[in-house]
Amino acid sequence: MSQGTPIVPFTTTVTQVITSFTVSCRTLTLFNSATFTVDSYDANNSLVSRQVVPITTEQYQEWNNNDSYIIDLMATTLGYVIVTPNPGSATQSLT
Repeated sequence: MSQGTPIVPFTTTVTQVITSFTVSCRTLTLFNSATFTVDSYDANNSLVSRQVVPITTEQYQEWNNNDSYIIDLMATTLGYVIVTPNPGSATQSLT
């Protein structure tokens, strides 16, 4: 029908609800720093955003190869709150 009809710039706002995220190491400088890719997903497990998050030398030293530290750090950095299952309730495995 038409081919990209020009208009006055129009701003639209979209709200997306993020329900989970994954973290993977993007770059690593031994004993110094690292950068992580954080993928955030909605309830349908569709990718909402991908962010690259660096860590400082001090954060790298705190890491001590404890992946839970990195996951918690990425959540805090992005303003996410990790849901912890109630004791005695059915648990879900994350991969």
